[in-house]
Amino acid sequence: MEYLSQMLARNARELPDRAFIIHDGKPLTYAEFYKQTARLVNVLSARGIGKGDRVGLYLPSNPLMAIGFWACQRLGAVPCPLSAMFRHNELRKVITGADLSAIITDGATQPYFSQIADEFTSLVCLVAGESAPAGDALDAMMTAASDSFTDVPLTLADTASLFFTSGTTGAPKGIAQSQGNHASSLRDMMVSHRSRYGEEIYLCAVPLFTNFGLTVTLNLCLYTGGTLVLHERWDTERVLTDIARYKVSYFGGTPTMYVYMVNDYDAARHDLSSLRLCTTGGSPVPQPMVQRFEALTGARIVQVYGSTETMGQTVMEPVNGIRKPGSAGLPVGSSRITILDDAGNPVPSGTIGEVVIGGDCVSQGYFRDPEATAAAFSALGWASGDLGYVDTDGYLYIVDRKKDVIIAGGHNIYPIEVEAVLYQHPGIAMCAVVGLPDESKGEVPVAVIVRAADGRLTAEEVDAHCRANLSAYKVPRQVHFIDTMPIEAAKIRKRDLVAALREGALDKYRA
Repeated sequence: MEYLSQMLARNARELPDRAFIIHDGKPLTYAEFYKQTARLVNVLSARGIGKGDRVGLYLPSNPLMAIGFWACQRLGAVPCPLSAMFRHNELRKVITGADLSAIITDGATQPYFSQIADEFTSLVCLVAGESAPAGDALDAMMTAASDSFTDVPLTLADTASLFFTSGTTGAPKGIAQSQGNHASSLRDMMVSHRSRYGEEIYLCAVPLFTNFGLTVTLNLCLYTGGTLVLHERWDTERVLTDIARYKVSYFGGTPTMYVYMVNDYDAARHDLSSLRLCTTGGSPVPQPMVQRFEALTGARIVQVYGSTETMGQTVMEPVNGIRKPGSAGLPVGSSRITILDDAGNPVPSGTIGEVVIGGDCVSQGYFRDPEATAAAFSALGWASGDLGYVDTDGYLYIVDRKKDVIIAGGHNIYPIEVEAVLYQHPGIAMCAVVGLPDESKGEVPVAVIVRAADGRLTAEEVDAHCRANLSAYKVPRQVHFIDTMPIEAAKIRKRDLVAALREGALDKYRA
């Protein structure tokens, strides 16, 4: 297998004039990208950064994020993509947790880093953009740097990247991914997608600081010699327009993105006929939404399942083959799935338990956190915290997050099941089901809904719809209507909804 810098060198040699990234209508060829990574490598090397050093990429989803990631591969440094939405408290935790040697920022993120810069005086800081301080101005340094560099030799066991969790349940954890993890995952995804080398056109509207955006989309595009149409932020109309403009063949997005696309799709204005494959993951996918998208567009959505701890799409519906609605599909490549009960014992087919993922995709563990690594990683693989089951054909079904299960009067209620029923109603554009404390039941399910365009749906109609399609104990005890969902990286922030419900503060999500 190739390690990452070898993949880039191969494309620069074989596809020098092919556009790798198209951003704001401007193409960047593989040959030009290769030279840009060399310039950045030489800048970093001149500032004392070398093999094994961690480099923070505190940037929006722009070409510099990609250049930074791949420059680190050539140098043998370890890129740490950081959310451009991090502010000083979150940033401080990750800089410390990763023990960064350098950080790259731009005009959008530098103001936030500058608030804590005095705490990290030994950190090499490079700032892109016209407003950069003279001594840290990355653009000028790269212009002056050589566009030639001899890549540092690596092995498949070397750490290739370090992604940090959001830290919503405590201190953020860094997930160390090896060169071998990347190589095997990219190989398996290309085969499962039936991708064609040097022919695919990808569109990425998922933030590049996420594993979904960077590994599963950007790096997969490079591995297959494709072209990536890169969007810095979600804009439904622009996504629909660019699919036609660039004849996009692959689109991967979260369920929320597909909801937006379904709501705004207009057959008279939007041509999605170039799409060969659409994938979705990040959370369980309501089947009614899948059916609506496919009926409207003729493009097929394939469910995938994976995590940052396991690199990418470790489970996937077959592109050609038996499709089972509601299933995440079959393990790809070397991936394997084991379902365990609460005592850690494997359970039979059809029995719900915790999903454990094994195979070449499983990362090295949590950076400098042996306790957390020992708790989540074992000889079987990585314990996902997801509840699911495998049927007799080996297809995986995700029931819900272990921590998201609502226990009402002794009954287990899985929010995704209730959400799937809600999405069947044409009056619902977007929804989330969460649990709230209840004196008699312990918890009760609560639905928060964004109405469809006509805006006439009532709580009574929602209740009647749910009672016709769900057991009584699963029916939401409260229904709340809002105008905008709290969204981060195209996912609904349920924790924000729970906080607003408990504080009586849902009005901030109403017009």
